[in-house]
Amino acid sequence: MHGVVSLLDSIYSRVVEDLWAELERTFAVEGVYVTPYPHFSYHVAPQYDIARLEAILRHFAFNSTAFQVRTAGLGIFTGGSPVLYIPVVRSPELTHVHATLWQQISQVSSDMLDYYHPDQWIPHITIGFGDMSKDLLPQIIRLLSERDFHWEVTINNLALIFDTGIRQELKSRFDFGKSE
Repeated sequence: MHGVVSLLDSIYSRVVEDLWAELERTFAVEGVYVTPYPHFSYHVAPQYDIARLEAILRHFAFNSTAFQVRTAGLGIFTGGSPVLYIPVVRSPELTHVHATLWQQISQVSSDMLDYYHPDQWIPHITIGFGDMSKDLLPQIIRLLSERDFHWEVTINNLALIFDTGIRQELKSRFDFGKSE
């Protein structure tokens, strides 16, 4: 799957990368490295018209200014393979950015994941995915439960993470306010 995301700023990218490394050292949890870029996603689909998508992202980013998002605590997407994440608070500004992007990007994609539809979207920063067993989850939460996950992160970009079939790569990045 490919995804349209915002990469975290350098400060919180490092914090998330350190968390991933700690979970790998302590619990041998490394599934999150499938997408090795600290981010949160706006839109995910198996297929995009890449040229048209990049034109949309470039134009959107050029006409955007950096904004702040807040995070709060920890969350879990339940299921056979739980996902541990840091929730990103949906502010009116973030909700507007997402809804606008969803509408524009959906025109150049197919089979997009409904989890990212504006009515269902839960913005989040994944810290454990894929190989995090139900047995490890309580231990991991115990380790992280006293940490401060109330962050204020500067969002200043849109990016396309592209799945090559072998790995996920950062295909393009568009910084807000930069020339088209």
